[in-house]
This record gives sequence, C-alpha cells and structure tokens, in this order.
Amino acid sequence: MAARWSVLGGSVAGGAHARAGLSGQDAYATRELDGTLLLVTADGAGSRRYAATGANLVVTLALEVFGALAADQRPATTAAWARLLDVARHRVIRRFRRAAWALARAVGDLAPEDLATTLTVVVARPPWVAVLAVGDGVVVVRAADGNLDLLVAPTGGADQSLGTATLLPVARVRGHARRRVARLPDLTGIAVFTDGLDSLLVEYDGARPRQPGAEAFAQLFALVEGAEPDPMAVTRILAGRRVGALTDDDKTLLLAVPR
Repeated sequence: MAARWSVLGGSVAGGAHARAGLSGQDAYATRELDGTLLLVTADGAGSRRYAATGANLVVTLALEVFGALAADQRPATTAAWARLLDVARHRVIRRFRRAAWALARAVGDLAPEDLATTLTVVVARPPWVAVLAVGDGVVVVRAADGNLDLLVAPTGGADQSLGTATLLPVARVRGHARRRVARLPDLTGIAVFTDGLDSLLVEYDGARPRQPGAEAFAQLFALVEGAEPDPMAVTRILAGRRVGALTDDDKTLLLAVPR
C-alpha cells in the first residue's frame, strides 16, 4: 500500500529583508503523487537582484520535472534511483537555462546569473529517499527509534565551495550537485531546510556539522504528527523572536511524516 504523508512547511524573510520591506529570496513547494512525496526548496543568491525570481522559477521547474519522472518510473534499486536523479538534474538545468536566457532577452537589465539560486529536491517513496542538492540545502531523516541522520549535511569543510554553487551560471553545477539515495525501511520523518536554519537545527564540531539537534527535531516533528496539524505552525516558529534573534537570514523549513 502506498504511503500517505502529513506535510507542513513555511518560509520567512530574514531580518534584513523584513526591515527593508522586502520579501524573502527562498522558495518551496511540495506535492504528493500516489504516495510519492516531493519536497523542493530553493535559496536565491542574496547578491543577485532577481534571486527570488530564480528561486521560484527553479522550484516550479523541479516540481514539474521530478513529478513527471516519478509518475513514469518505479525505481527499485539504488542505481535506478541514481539514474532518475541524473536525468532530472539534466532536464531541470536545461529548462532553467533556457528560461533564464528568455528572461534576459525580455528584460534589458537582467543577466541569466541574476537568477542564481540553490536547489534541493527530495523524492520519498518508502522505503526509498532520493535527494538532489545543488548548493547548501540540508536534509534530515528520522528512523522509527528516533535516530536522526544528516542525509544531506550543511556544506562546509572540504565541501565549502559547494555553498556558493548555484544553478546559474551552470558551468559548475555538474561537478557540485550532490546526489543521495538511501533505502530506509523504518523511515518516520523527513525535514528539509535552507541554510538560514543551520545554526539552529544542526550541532557542529567546530566548523564541521556533526548531527541534527535531537531536542529541536523532537519538537518540530511533533507539529506534524497530530491528528490535525496546524498549517501555520512552522511559519509562526520561523517568524518568532527566538528564531529571529539567532539568524538574520531567510528561513525555509519543510517537515513530513508518513501516516
């Protein structure tokens, strides 16, 4: 029987954007297709004028591409899932590149690089979880015993250059895209978030990410496990004073549990 999911999400502009009366440059979307869950986040490059446009555009394209592939294919091995991710990556990048150039031609003062953004896509079809990440998104998975794992960790250390990798310009994407496939028979939760929440949700050993924060995720997953989850619960937490005092960046968080 196909899994069904409870999902909550929220995105809040960072303090600097809010004080300037600007919207955030993050974007996200979710979709469930016959038990297959798609979770997509993007973090527009803060130095680019049209970063929010780029983030929203790439989320839309990723949802379309991954949704079509997930509907057509039923991968049953790690290798098959990896091939799906490779095909999806190629299609998303190609479509994003074409859209960026079309916008550049239509808008005189816009270059394709002005839409620079990260992208994180999770495809969950228990027992499989597959992830494509370009840039600094983070993915946490939870097992039945409550154990948490950084399936896609914050970029740092030897991979620090990944934190500046973006979909545009596309020349560096192939080498910097991270691909993860895991078979998790006891999966009980997934969290996806942008780098504005790293310092709050991940414990570090110096500059190296060590593990997800157990106490924080116990509280967060509880939000989505109730009989009738509050659709605004994540947004209220991200917009709260406690979170705002700890990070000034844009913040996006998606939580999902199979039911």
